[in-house]
Amino acid sequence: MMNIFIYIVIISISGVFSVLLGILAFLKRSRVKGSSTFILINITSCFYVFGHAFELTGTSLSEIEWMVKIEYLGLPFISPLNVLLALQFIGLDKYITRKNMILLFSVPVITVIMIYTNSIHHLFYKSIILHKEDSYLLADYKIGIFYIIHGSFTFGCLFAAFCILIWHARSVKSSYRFQLAAMMSALLLPMTASFLYLVGKAPYNMDPVPAIMCVTSALYLTAILSSNMLVVAPIARDRIIENMRDAVLVMDRSNLIADFNGAAIKMFPDLNNSIIGKEFYGVWKNLLPNSVLPELLSGDSASFEQEIEWNRNGELSYGLLHSFPVYKNANQLAGRAVIISDMTKEKIMRNTLQQMAYRDSLTNIFNRGYFTDKTAEMIEKCKINNSPLSLILFDIDHFKQINDTYGHAIGDEALKHVINISKKLIKPEYILARYGGEEFVISLSGVSIEEAGELAEETRKSIAECPLITGGEIIHITASFGAAEMNNHKNLNSLFHDADLALYESKKRGRNTVSIRSAAL
Repeated sequence: MMNIFIYIVIISISGVFSVLLGILAFLKRSRVKGSSTFILINITSCFYVFGHAFELTGTSLSEIEWMVKIEYLGLPFISPLNVLLALQFIGLDKYITRKNMILLFSVPVITVIMIYTNSIHHLFYKSIILHKEDSYLLADYKIGIFYIIHGSFTFGCLFAAFCILIWHARSVKSSYRFQLAAMMSALLLPMTASFLYLVGKAPYNMDPVPAIMCVTSALYLTAILSSNMLVVAPIARDRIIENMRDAVLVMDRSNLIADFNGAAIKMFPDLNNSIIGKEFYGVWKNLLPNSVLPELLSGDSASFEQEIEWNRNGELSYGLLHSFPVYKNANQLAGRAVIISDMTKEKIMRNTLQQMAYRDSLTNIFNRGYFTDKTAEMIEKCKINNSPLSLILFDIDHFKQINDTYGHAIGDEALKHVINISKKLIKPEYILARYGGEEFVISLSGVSIEEAGELAEETRKSIAECPLITGGEIIHITASFGAAEMNNHKNLNSLFHDADLALYESKKRGRNTVSIRSAAL
């Protein structure tokens, strides 16, 4: 059997290790939140270990009783602190609430009170009987009802912490396995030693846990020095997903919704826990009734992205949807995940920039660049479909005179006035653009030259009959028009040239008129 002196030496070494671990954790305290808990574990361990060592060297009942009281300033708190450390290590801080902490540490606090008042009620230890082993005075304890409560709670906390780490071990990366193994050993070894003590298999019927803590402390020390434990701690994947700005929805192999994160609720307020277990497409139709998902959940099909839009609080929102299969080990399909990024701000910004790129800032109609690109596309389509396309070019008569007489501000108002009249007569599918200065152009896909001439005449007449009234002034405005029709051999340049010649013809005829060119050059 082990010599009691050697046993005391081993226990004292455990205490020294606890001091060293506490110092290391204190030095790293600013770098990891869990280090504060680890410091408390080592402080309470020092009370427990050194108190037990002093108990074994006690020479009287009263001295031993005081050493036991010192032990219990630390012992009851070690197991709940280990639960706290396990939660912090794997990132489950959401469970570390004020209410849970009160529940977790209420039994340890009561245990300390019971130990210090045991001489009154004897609910913790019914009696303490001393016997001699070699030259040492050892104590045998007859346990009371609260000792059973304390022991059950201690074992339950250690077992709970161990289960938390086992659950986390399924997905932990190899770089964290040694840290995890050290923590699991620090829980499993004391649980085993405590069980042997309770069934009477410990040497001299002494508590072997303080001696076992020499091994667990050595493991912790090695983990800190070799794998940077307490500095590099894993972050739980579910916490990452929960804190993502993107909405995440997870489906099983049957396309039933298995989970979603908080961002999904913010993006789609109608989401709640009642959708868990429901078929994805049914839920999708309620969330985004106007969005189509082409084969989104077709088994283990490849990942894909698509833009979506939906109505949120009466406003149109935009998003980018990314869907991909999720696999278990050995490439076994587990389900699919859908990530939706809110792109509303980006979409609005993009539309704004697009408007700035293609719109005239003064009149808010299309500019020359947009007209050139779109009309060239329209010409090619009309050639393929053998359908007509016409072009109307017009400018304001004597516009320089308006600027010189009334000023450029009124000149700008005249431009906007003419466009407001024109927009009322021109269909949305036609392209009305400012070509430059006071010159404007209209592309008319599917419209013959005769119809274009009628539209030009109607627009000319409306402008002439509706003067600009501003600042008490009545300004009569007229415009000259030229229209041309696309022939099969024409491109945009030749078509525009024909319309320009027609406009020149109108000006030669005295302005405020419409001229048409329909024959090929």
